[in-house]
Amino acid sequence: MQGIIKSLPILLCCALTLWKANHARAQQASIQGIITDAASGQPLEAANVFLKNLADETARGMATDGNGFYQISNIRPGTYLFRITFVGHIPYQDTLTLKANSRQNINIGLQTDTEELDEVVVSLKQTTQVEAGRQRLSASDLGRVPTPGGSGDLAGYLQTLPGVVSTGDRGGQLFIRGGTPAQNMVLIDGTLIYKPFHILGFFSAFPEDLVSGADFYAGGFGPEYTGQISSVIDVKMRDGDRNQTKGSASLSPFLGEVTIEGPLKKGKSSWIASTRRSLVEQTSSTILGEKQPLHFESQYLKMSFFGEGNSRCSMMGMRTYDRGRLDPVEDNVFKWRNLVLGGRCVVLPEGSDLLFDMNAGISHITNSAGSANNPERSARATRFNLDVKLTQYSGSIRFDYGGFLHVNSLNYDMSERFGGPQTDSEHLPSLGTFIQSTIPIGDKMQIKPGLALSYHRNNYPVSLEPRLRLSWHPWGNDQQSFHAAVGRYLQPISGITDRRDAGSVFTAWMPSPLGSSQMEAIHVLGGWNQSLDNGLNISVETYYKKLDHLPVSAWSSIARFTTDLALADGMSYGSDIRLEYAGNSWNAFLGYGYSHTEYETSQGHFDEWFGSSTQQYHPTHDRRHQLSSQLNVDLRSFTVGLSWQFGSGLPYTRPLGFDDLLRFKEKLPNVKEEYGTPRVIMNKPYNGRMPPFHRLDISLERSFRFANSQLTVKGGAMNTYNRTNLFYYDVYDHEQFNQLPIAPYLSLKFETH
Repeated sequence: MQGIIKSLPILLCCALTLWKANHARAQQASIQGIITDAASGQPLEAANVFLKNLADETARGMATDGNGFYQISNIRPGTYLFRITFVGHIPYQDTLTLKANSRQNINIGLQTDTEELDEVVVSLKQTTQVEAGRQRLSASDLGRVPTPGGSGDLAGYLQTLPGVVSTGDRGGQLFIRGGTPAQNMVLIDGTLIYKPFHILGFFSAFPEDLVSGADFYAGGFGPEYTGQISSVIDVKMRDGDRNQTKGSASLSPFLGEVTIEGPLKKGKSSWIASTRRSLVEQTSSTILGEKQPLHFESQYLKMSFFGEGNSRCSMMGMRTYDRGRLDPVEDNVFKWRNLVLGGRCVVLPEGSDLLFDMNAGISHITNSAGSANNPERSARATRFNLDVKLTQYSGSIRFDYGGFLHVNSLNYDMSERFGGPQTDSEHLPSLGTFIQSTIPIGDKMQIKPGLALSYHRNNYPVSLEPRLRLSWHPWGNDQQSFHAAVGRYLQPISGITDRRDAGSVFTAWMPSPLGSSQMEAIHVLGGWNQSLDNGLNISVETYYKKLDHLPVSAWSSIARFTTDLALADGMSYGSDIRLEYAGNSWNAFLGYGYSHTEYETSQGHFDEWFGSSTQQYHPTHDRRHQLSSQLNVDLRSFTVGLSWQFGSGLPYTRPLGFDDLLRFKEKLPNVKEEYGTPRVIMNKPYNGRMPPFHRLDISLERSFRFANSQLTVKGGAMNTYNRTNLFYYDVYDHEQFNQLPIAPYLSLKFETH
């Protein structure tokens, strides 16, 4: 009841806004449509739509959304200049005569500006757009970071951002602003993928060649995203070429991949297929000096169908497989498999002012840990999703609303106790709805109140998640802006792992194993973005997250990897600073992130050892300082890429001392001659810090163009000055395991056009 009362102001605001807008809506003209790239059919986000009255010179405009959708309503009858622009494309211009009570669908495909290739190159180097925890990423952004493959990758790019902490070059785990990997939502064309980052940390399921764009929310995301409390990575995969068949193949010591695409029916439908396979297991003995038992692969297929009015539907499937030992000595193998099947339709019916976006899919994962032939721990999770989103304008106010049905099937089987039975299965259907309105306040401010409501069949009550986002342009232009967001976030399904073991990536998914409370987070963030005419962009964002009901590994005085659980509350706060420059022949990025994450938990053993039942500690992903820089320079026919990263040390639990365990079960031991089994006695949780991490990656690239093809040669090295970075320290055997040494590479990529 308290949650409903707290949410009433936002509900009333949305309802009142809708009523007022409909009441005031005059019977005037309106235009709407979807803007796409003419060749590929890919929607163009942030294309500028401009409408100028030729009689009185008044003008109105807007930018398209992620579906390329725009709508301008309440237009007085008359004659107008209609213009659409998008960087790297030929502007479209026409004269429109609009009559009273008319509604026109104007869908435009913009042609690539092939005569001004220099402008296209510049456009690929524009600074990343940042607003209220969100960064809009393009495929070309991924290629800025040196990666030991034929093209860039989302994993490598995200690890350079302030606020993002990774486990390094092994493990494939990202911690975002105090959250754990299981608290991140990663979507591929609207369908969840559980573990998209490969066991070799440079790579993910999202290479540059397959990605159209991505929205990365480090916090403060809107009500259309529910079920996770930390972050959202919403990846849109590109459609295949609908006019000609072409492909590419690349080879490096780390990875081999092939991508082919073409039309199913010319101009009307297309397909794109890709397969990737790691080679580091075969080449590491030569390249790295010792064998690295790491393997991954993926296969991907997407078919797209384009209808009238730039409406489109697509079907896609992806499979990934990862296997390896993070500790090269022990026979402890981690494996996981993803299978994702999904379909999506975006339709703008003729004569309707409603954009319809529907997505349905199935995501399945299995993962295991233990000996290669008989893993001691295994877990599976399957989710079916049906999501419907509707978009319409009422005057100048935009409404996004819809609903979802998610059905989760969760299974786990472990020899260790996991806060419950050894073997169990759960089925958790979820049903929900959301609404968000985008309301302009004058010409300088825009607010987005929203609310998500969901019901889970289990012990959880109905969940209400009010959220609010705003942006303010104090001088009425896009060069200066203030943005902020606040919201409540709930997560009904926990991903449980033993964070005391830095070398573990095994995860079991289950409803909250301790009581009926969901994980909860309150996000508050605000920031300033400043763009200068010389191509420099500066952004600063400060955030605070309050975290409740987090399942954590129970502390034990004895160093043993068990999975007994306790609940913790916590907080995470910090600031991110970004400086970006985009020029004609070079661009640069400098980012600094300060973060402070702290948990508080009450456990029985604390009283006996520390004199207090409650302890505060910094979890394993609490990286206090993070600095990253990038530089890309075009030198005639060559492109040089540099990336340097620094991160302060991560927490770990120090040993307090040692003893010997004597067993009395079978016989009385001879204490004078038998020493027993050595044991490590642990100190307070995470009271030590590992050494800092830093690494320099470089690349040098050149392309050779032929009549209908192109060969790209890229050479470089990861960890160029061969820094010894610690991966984790085994307190049992007193062994240090390091991240990869200097990793030189040479890649060849051949493309046909």
